[in-house]
Amino acid sequence: MSDIEDLTEEEIKEIKEFYPPFIAKKMIELTDEINNRKPTHIDDFYRLHLAIWKISNKSYQEEYWGKQGQWGDNYMETMETFLGTGEAVLDTSDYAIEMTPKQREMLQKLYEMMEDFEGDEDTPEDPGYGINDAAIIEDPKFDKCRRYARLVYEELSGDDLDAWEKSRSIKP
Repeated sequence: MSDIEDLTEEEIKEIKEFYPPFIAKKMIELTDEINNRKPTHIDDFYRLHLAIWKISNKSYQEEYWGKQGQWGDNYMETMETFLGTGEAVLDTSDYAIEMTPKQREMLQKLYEMMEDFEGDEDTPEDPGYGINDAAIIEDPKFDKCRRYARLVYEELSGDDLDAWEKSRSIKP
């Protein structure tokens, strides 16, 4: 989905129904030109926004994480995207990604929370492919991360997830 011309009206409708407004907008407007330019603003990192939304959304996790199939997703892949992209965005050694101080502070805190969760001896081991995703989803420490990720997502995107969830025909 890197080119808007590749999307049918039905695909656009499905994207808008399934994803929060910011992510849907970014998925639809992506073009090869956008994909090939150097990102300079936090809004240019839609995959980071998507990973944060996945971390924040228990219904999504219960539905898609750990399925180990073609349409499955899992904790490990979400974390690889979040930690890898988050580190790149937060690293200002080459150039700083434009965002507000509050956005940077919140993203840094979430990044550290997720690193701490990953490194905690009591965190369910994730041998890959979603094998322990159910245990991770129910982990109280992960729930704390999930609740904070929701705040971070809303701060970065400007979306009101409560309003979006209420407006959807498919409830999360």
